[in-house]
Amino acid sequence: MNDPENRMLSRFGSDPEDIARGLREFSKSAEMLSNDQPRLIDEHPLQWIGVYRGEVSAKAGDLPSLMEELERRGIPPGDTIVRFIEKNRRTLIL
Repeated sequence: MNDPENRMLSRFGSDPEDIARGLREFSKSAEMLSNDQPRLIDEHPLQWIGVYRGEVSAKAGDLPSLMEELERRGIPPGDTIVRFIEKNRRTLIL
């Protein structure tokens, strides 16, 4: 990576390796949410979940409680995918 790219990435508060690692972890979490939707519906119906590093790291009945649980466990909310798990999977036609 050249110097202008490093300067631009440093504005995000991390070095390029940290940014790449964070993107990989986010991708892993997003993939898990997509691929494991039926299991998540069975295990966490009508619950809020926080997925961090590809795993359900916290769950709660409401969003404020989930955010408190993430904080209690030291899981950074900005690096966590938060979703409400409905009983029925929605089909969107775009």
